[in-house]
Amino acid sequence: MVARNTIRVGIDIGGTFTDLVATDEKRGVWKIKVLTTPMDPSVGALDAVRRLLEKEGVDAGLVRVVIHATTLASNALLTGNVPKTALVTTAGFRDVLEIGRQNRPELYNLQVERLPPLVPRRYRFEVRERIMYDGTLLEPLDESQAILVARRIRRLGIGTVAVCLLHSYANPKHEKEVGEIFRREHPGARLSLSSQLLPEFREYERTSTTVVNACLQPLFSEYLKKLEQGLEELGVRAPLFVMQSNSGTVLSRQASLEPARLIESGPVAGAVASKFYSGGSESVVSLDVGGTTSKAGVWSGQGFEVTNEFEVGGRLHGSRRVEGSGYPVRFPVVDLVEVGIGGGSIAWADDACVLHVGPQSAGASPGPACYGNGTRLPTLTDASLVLGRLSPSFLLGGELPLKPRFAYAAIDGLVAKLPRMKVIDGAIGVLRIAVAKIAEALRAATVEKGLDPREMVLVAFGGAGPMFACEVAGQLAIEKIVVPPAAGLLSSLGLLLAEPLHDSVRTVLGDAESANGKELENIFHGMEARARNLLRIEGVEEKDVSYQRFVDMRYQGQSYELSVPLRGKIIARGVVRSAIRDFHQRHQTKYGYSQPDKPVEIVNVRSYCRGKAGTIASVTNTLAEGGLPKTRRVWFMDGRSIECQVLQRNSLPPRSKGKGPCVIEDYDSTLLIPPQARYVIDRNGSASILI
Repeated sequence: MVARNTIRVGIDIGGTFTDLVATDEKRGVWKIKVLTTPMDPSVGALDAVRRLLEKEGVDAGLVRVVIHATTLASNALLTGNVPKTALVTTAGFRDVLEIGRQNRPELYNLQVERLPPLVPRRYRFEVRERIMYDGTLLEPLDESQAILVARRIRRLGIGTVAVCLLHSYANPKHEKEVGEIFRREHPGARLSLSSQLLPEFREYERTSTTVVNACLQPLFSEYLKKLEQGLEELGVRAPLFVMQSNSGTVLSRQASLEPARLIESGPVAGAVASKFYSGGSESVVSLDVGGTTSKAGVWSGQGFEVTNEFEVGGRLHGSRRVEGSGYPVRFPVVDLVEVGIGGGSIAWADDACVLHVGPQSAGASPGPACYGNGTRLPTLTDASLVLGRLSPSFLLGGELPLKPRFAYAAIDGLVAKLPRMKVIDGAIGVLRIAVAKIAEALRAATVEKGLDPREMVLVAFGGAGPMFACEVAGQLAIEKIVVPPAAGLLSSLGLLLAEPLHDSVRTVLGDAESANGKELENIFHGMEARARNLLRIEGVEEKDVSYQRFVDMRYQGQSYELSVPLRGKIIARGVVRSAIRDFHQRHQTKYGYSQPDKPVEIVNVRSYCRGKAGTIASVTNTLAEGGLPKTRRVWFMDGRSIECQVLQRNSLPPRSKGKGPCVIEDYDSTLLIPPQARYVIDRNGSASILI
């Protein structure tokens, strides 16, 4: 065994590959990439850990922490593979899930079909009670009816229950009483109480969030338990953390209770790492091109663009989520724009002989045709291999050999449906469509939000991101691209950089000018005390905890609000007035107008409590001799083929410089630099490219 200091491990499960990065205090780094096992993602994750321990000779007893990101939640909701769940709500509000909001996915389609409710009507139960919007008690809880409901749910064999009573965000008394009744009458049930999970107004969104959480609880509880048992069998007894959608981590025990916070965990981890490798830029756009999708996110000023208006399981129209087509989840989520293009995206021709790429993906099984697993469907990876962009023998250090003849056969089968087109022309067509769609995601993340991408640094990663980064940047006139080391494993790196983080929210609803500072201070103090206790359980010392406070504000009469950070540590009159001025300014920036003379309301108060962020060693490989110069003929989007120099990433030390056209191959990704572009390797091992 290799004697090293404590080791931290990050594991990210994607649609095609499961990535592992481990680092220790002596600047040792291990990188492992294996195929994802869709039927049971924990199998692939444990296989990666086994390789780390057995093939790399790492001592399992030295692993101090394991941080994990997974697509389990989104996959379960997309496929509808969720356990039977019950909903308990106030009498008269049984159908809130189906009524939803007035918005429709297709405005002019009178036959539009929405996703079926996660809880069918026969499993939605009412109890008589009523609390007013201000928390006053109007009608006490009918305990005898609640007992009958609990017994009925137990007889039905339903082990997961969501409880969402009217206005429980203002007064949780009745929800707590229902929870106690269930613990007596149905002690084996997993409960999600909306007053504990999301004490925020808007009945439909709060009910939906609570139901989504309840549906995911059994899946995550069993999955994380199985993963922890597998790690223990391998000798790893370190605590398991899970990445949240808000860019922070949480202990697995808490993740099992609040799995709705984990839906976008993997993609967000990559965005976290992209800021670290951006070279200190305050204006960054991240591009993650994986096996199934491409995702773009923005760091502007002091943090990522974050949204509380997120829908899971919905449809995409180009790069935009179709509002009203999914299940709302009202937790903070790093705002990523997604488009259905990745290395495994399938190319196809419609009845009019028009070429398309995606959103269907070959995934990990069977994968692209060039994997040799029996599929004949052409993918973006096959097109890249045909165009000379990929090496048949270098991917994963040679552990995943590609078969060019299968790629050619797949593209040939595609172009047979397209009149007067050759195999190379078909592959270039696939490439052009893919680049255009990826650029659309970047445009939606920047231009459509009032940001100028020409002033930003593009950080490209994912297994396929570096291969298309320069061409995508050219579409938006972005001049600087950064490709981090181990770009294909960057989401796993992001896990090692993420902070323990707990966010809380509570609705207060009141006029901002007359806000009671002492009341607000008490609310913040309560939220922060809970978060501080969770961080203590996670091993974070008090001196390493930092706090951020926000108020959600709106003009009187508006339906939605903007989140405004508070500048002072103690809520005083001047702090609230300063927040009001900041709100007017933010409103002007976001919507192009403000109304300083109109009354402003405080709707919610929010708190973010963070632990100290992780650190990582340099992930560059030990420098190796470059060997004899190699070249390969590569086709570009303009239809030209150029003989390009082929370099290995681990043969390029810091301060190395060069110019395109060239191909730089790494264990986990391939970087293509076009003609006229110049690159330099910085001290972190990133390739900075100017085009």
